[in-house]
Amino acid sequence: MDAPHLRLCNSKLAIRNVFTRLPFRFGAVTMEASAVAILEVEVEFNDGKRAAGVSSDMLAYKWFDKNPKKSPADNVAELLQALRAARQIYQELPAATPFDLWLAADTEIERAVLDAGGNRLIAAFANSMLERALIDALGRHIGLSFDQMVRSNALGIRPEAVFPTLGFDDILASLPNRPSNQVALRHTVGMIDPLTDAELGVDAPMDGLPVSLERYIAVDQLNYLKIKVGGDRDHDLERLTRTAAVIAASGRDIKITLDGNEQFGHIDDFVALAEQIQSRPALASLWSSILFIEQPLHRDTAMTTPLPAGAKAAIGRPLLIDEADGWITAFNEAIDLGYEGVSHKNCKGVFHSLLNAGLASVHNKTLGQKRYFQSAEDLTNLAVVPLQADLAVVATLGISHVERNGHHYFAGLDHLPQTERAAALARHDDLYETAEDGGRLRISNGILNIASLQVPGLGVVDNPDLNNAIAEQDWQFSMLETQT
Repeated sequence: MDAPHLRLCNSKLAIRNVFTRLPFRFGAVTMEASAVAILEVEVEFNDGKRAAGVSSDMLAYKWFDKNPKKSPADNVAELLQALRAARQIYQELPAATPFDLWLAADTEIERAVLDAGGNRLIAAFANSMLERALIDALGRHIGLSFDQMVRSNALGIRPEAVFPTLGFDDILASLPNRPSNQVALRHTVGMIDPLTDAELGVDAPMDGLPVSLERYIAVDQLNYLKIKVGGDRDHDLERLTRTAAVIAASGRDIKITLDGNEQFGHIDDFVALAEQIQSRPALASLWSSILFIEQPLHRDTAMTTPLPAGAKAAIGRPLLIDEADGWITAFNEAIDLGYEGVSHKNCKGVFHSLLNAGLASVHNKTLGQKRYFQSAEDLTNLAVVPLQADLAVVATLGISHVERNGHHYFAGLDHLPQTERAAALARHDDLYETAEDGGRLRISNGILNIASLQVPGLGVVDNPDLNNAIAEQDWQFSMLETQT
């Protein structure tokens, strides 16, 4: 179909504060509270008709920018500044397809963010928030789900505008025949998460949800885990050994990914950890279950230095970029450096992920084997909008298992206003279930059922009420600190 042209007329940003039931550590920071940004847009089509769309994401400090000289408050301020710049840039663009608006805005947003002292990953986030809201508005207007918009190219996707050798048919060839109705949950084992119930302290939440890894495996019947390592070899080995014992005691055949979170200064440091793991009998089963290694090196190092063949051979598992995938061509460049995988995250961009899926498919076709791949990662996606929009994209990409842990670190649907919680439970009873505390993610045999996300727009029917949130200009980072 001919892709409709639209332009951004108005936008509004509001913020909700969310507080963890369990603190979680990733990289160099432990988080107990965060802010969730909600963006609402109004767009106009060439025929003068208008539609609204929404996007939302956590303003995750110390992930987009891990500069130790910047505080968490600095990080959030940068993200909000980038969103203001992106909104202004989009509003000044003439009507075009969603893809062409995203592409036209990319360079301008990146320039504005870099000039303000930010980085390319922050710019990608700001662009993705606008991109998703426009996709949502278009889908609601024409009555098509995200998957239907992709397959009919109602979004106006032109891969050749970025990669001359990549066509729209290549993207279609990378997708399954139909969107997935189910996806396996890959539970993250954070660096301070309790592994057994014996480790629980008196301050452990008593809310009916699991807390320890052993309970999560038993209750949710998990088949996939993502284990974070932090670059301290002795500590990593000790924790991996205890984790392996929990997995063995469960009796389940669990597949694993390791996440380095940019914590290794040189690839040889990770090689040393990998060799130590392989040398220990207690870790033999864990090592044999590892599917891939995610972002062990800092993004700057990862994207400037080719991976030595000897290091890759010693590790013996595919290496994937995540934080390093901060611009449109990053995965293509990473392939030339020896990486084989890239993460999908809505916060880096939906069109970005579709292009990466096409790149992996084309490289595999040239190679004659499936070496290059896309994973699905996003630690703390919360219901409703962030979680459902991301899973709607995962369904189209056909990725079989997805990192998902917002339901672990946060208490089910408790962060939502009561009306939104009730709407989510009624509208998506395959994805959520009613509980004494109001509601939670429904996990059955380690699986999330996501068929109900095939709705007009980007996975969401009932929008958040921005009147039940804090206006951007009234929000302060100190609100997080005073309530923790």
